Amino acid sequence: MLASESMRPVGDPVGAQIKHRPACPNCGRPMHLTRSMPRAGGLSDLRMFNCGECGVGAIKAADDEF
Repeated sequence: MLASESMRPVGDPVGAQIKHRPACPNCGRPMHLTRSMPRAGGLSDLRMFNCGECGVGAIKAADDEF
């Protein structure tokens, strides 16, 4: 992957392209996207979410239903 492919426009907040955020399994609030990591072999990206309220984290594949 080229560096330009992983860059996003200035002012585009991380996670702006995420339409559905998973609910925190602890408190039920929507979790925030903290990181997105590409995977090899044509698999969908892994996304790390964190709950700002209670600090619980979760990792989901981009094509997972939540």
